[in-house]
This record gives sequence, structure tokens and C-alpha cells, in this order.
Amino acid sequence: MDSLLQHGHSNGTASGESQVPLTQQRSPVVMNVANYLRGNPTLKMRGGLLNNKEDVEFFRFKRLQRALLSDDYRQKSANARNQLLPIPNEQEVAKIFVMLILARLLVPVEKLHYKDIRKVRGWEPVKEKPTLRPIGKATLDADAYYAWTYQKPNPYIVLYGFLMLAAVFAVILFPLWPRFMRVGVWYLSMGCLGLLGLFFAMAIVRLIIFVVTFLALPNAFWLYPNLFEDCGFFESFQPLYAWSGTSTKKLKKKKAAKEKAEVSQPNEAKASGVEKSTGAVKRPVTLEEVEE
Repeated sequence: MDSLLQHGHSNGTASGESQVPLTQQRSPVVMNVANYLRGNPTLKMRGGLLNNKEDVEFFRFKRLQRALLSDDYRQKSANARNQLLPIPNEQEVAKIFVMLILARLLVPVEKLHYKDIRKVRGWEPVKEKPTLRPIGKATLDADAYYAWTYQKPNPYIVLYGFLMLAAVFAVILFPLWPRFMRVGVWYLSMGCLGLLGLFFAMAIVRLIIFVVTFLALPNAFWLYPNLFEDCGFFESFQPLYAWSGTSTKKLKKKKAAKEKAEVSQPNEAKASGVEKSTGAVKRPVTLEEVEE
């Protein structure tokens, strides 16, 4: 798909338009500039959700322009070892920006409001991150948003690969290990299994204690209340214990009993009042009065 690149000043006024086809070509010059910009604090990048699902970082165009015209970039581009293209003015910034767009390292986006997000089927607003939607044209407007589709390579990825390969070979060659190393691994594995079993036993015991106190006491007792909370390792064992609030089941029972008592009292009073009002004092009748 072609992208319409509108050339203009940083204040947002467009001076012309040109149809630019997108390609997958990424020259070393563009990649060096992208590596400089990626993670540069001058861009003040923010996290967002591209198409309401993909985590990306985005920024304003004026931040990119400020970073490429900064003294830091000028000093680094003067060093030939950095292999950075000199960018003396805004026109050169526009050129390198076009190259970044062509290489698909950046994508123009728009930030959606909550009402616009709800209009798209299946999208839900996320409070922590704004939702971004790609647009079909890129402008040199100072407040235009752009999101990175490029991730800077991890410099330690080769080292991690060698370490993983060495670990695989070490496991495969386990029968050839010295005896003391195999014995040490066995004790270490037994210790890890013991700790894991102790953790599960503690979880079961704390659950039993909670259930018993939940049914027997006004407040339930929690042993290590933060054990399964989203916190650090040491914070999971602090505090040692805590009392939870009054159980909901007991509150419902007390409330129902109270309501039942309140309803029964007026009924009893009403019934006794009816008996008093309708009850007649009967005079004993003798046999003589009946014969008369």
C-alpha cells in the first residue's frame, strides 16, 4: 500500500504532497539513525496499544526533530565510528524522516478518544495506555504521532544463545560429570523439591486454618496473608498473620435473624391486640338459670 507523505513546516502548514511507495529496504544509514533514536530520552516516548492490542511506543514528530538537531547527535555524527549521517537543518531531518517511513521503521498513528474506541467493534478502552490507530499518511506536523515498529536488537542476545547452548550440552553430558558434581546436583534437586513441598504444605495448612476460623470465629485468621499477592518475594511473607473482616455468611445470617425478629414482634403484638379486643368475659351459667 502506498503512503501519502505531506511535506510541511514544523508548525503544521503543508507545502506540498508526493506519492511515496513503501518498501522493505533498510540501509545501514537509516538503521544507525533508528538505533540512535530508539530509546532516546529526547523523544519522550509513551506506551500505547496499536489497534487496541499491540504494545508500542509512540512520540510526536517535533521530538524527533529536536533529537536529530540536538548537540548530542551533532557530536556523535562527527565521530566516524558511529556512522551517523550529519543532519544540519530541518530539511535534512525531513529527508531522514522519509527514509524511516519508507523502511517501515515508523508508522503514522492517531490517538483515539474513548468514544471513538467504543465505535470499533471488539475494542475496549484501556485506562493505562491510549489506543492508537494507523493512518494512511504521514505529515511533518509538529504534533503528529508516530509509533515504532522497530525494536532495537539486544546486544546480549548472542551471549544468551551461547549460554543456552552450553547448558544443553552440560545436561546431555551429565553421565560424564565427576561423581562429586552429580552428588551435589542430586542434593540440590532434593532441596528444591523439599522447598516446593513445604510451600504447598504451608498453603494447605493456611487454607485449613482459614476455613476453620471462618466458621468458628467472628473474624477469619490468615497465615501469611500476602502469600499469593502480586508483590516481591520477601513481601509475600510479611506480615506473619492477619485477621480478615467478619465473614459475609455470618453477617447475612445475623441480618436475616434480626429481620425475622423485627417482623415477628409486630405480628405478635397485633395478634395479642386482636385477642384483647375480641375476647369477651364469659359468666358461668348455672342449671337453675337454664331451667327458667
